[in-house]
Amino acid sequence: FDHSQNTLVPKIQTDQDLVSESIAKSNRNNGGKSSQKPVERFLRKDAKSLSGGEKSFTTICLLLSLWETMNCPVRALDEFDVFMDAANRAIAMRMMIDSARSKNNTQFILITPLDMSVRPDADVTILRLQPPKRA
Repeated sequence: FDHSQNTLVPKIQTDQDLVSESIAKSNRNNGGKSSQKPVERFLRKDAKSLSGGEKSFTTICLLLSLWETMNCPVRALDEFDVFMDAANRAIAMRMMIDSARSKNNTQFILITPLDMSVRPDADVTILRLQPPKRA
């Protein structure tokens, strides 16, 4: 947070950053000796440089973090996953369902035009609407 400008400029750490940082730590812990090639360290990305899917996934992570600090009986997201690839979509869905399960007095409403990859349990209800009829 830049207090003089009253602005928040988030920097995003991607999986690629985590892997390269992990290998760099491993190399340091082994006295610099490693059977792996040294990996270039990546800088955290500015939010403006992220792809659509990365922005969507980052937004989900931010919302889940913010929601932890709030008491609200209903939490809703619409078309939150349209730019995500299948792998990130599955991870995001799992994170949201886990968060919903930890909040007994909160209802989550997740609206998406995409197919739901989640198998419903007793505490998850999926409502599917019929596709619109085109003339």
